[in-house]
Amino acid sequence: MEKDSHTDEQIKKFYSLRNIAVVGMSKNPDKAAHYVPRYLDERGYNIIPVNPTATEILGKKCYATLLDVPVPVDMVDVFRPSDQVKPVVEEAIKIKPKVIW
Repeated sequence: MEKDSHTDEQIKKFYSLRNIAVVGMSKNPDKAAHYVPRYLDERGYNIIPVNPTATEILGKKCYATLLDVPVPVDMVDVFRPSDQVKPVVEEAIKIKPKVIW
């Protein structure tokens, strides 16, 4: 198996992840950081916005950091510039999600 390929079973596990924290979620509907989580929200996933500059996105309370999220997080979805990803991943590791994307 190549390092970038996944089995069907591995891919199916992604569908069972319900609580998705979105770091860098945007209020701007033209940005992927808005329409991707909106798409997931419309399909029944529990989206948890993480954005220190917003109080609410898509009618959901925003949290300043992953450490502020009061529920277990299954997946952390990161929408940040590449030079800002490392500290996000370091913070994500502390909350022990199943997936960091």
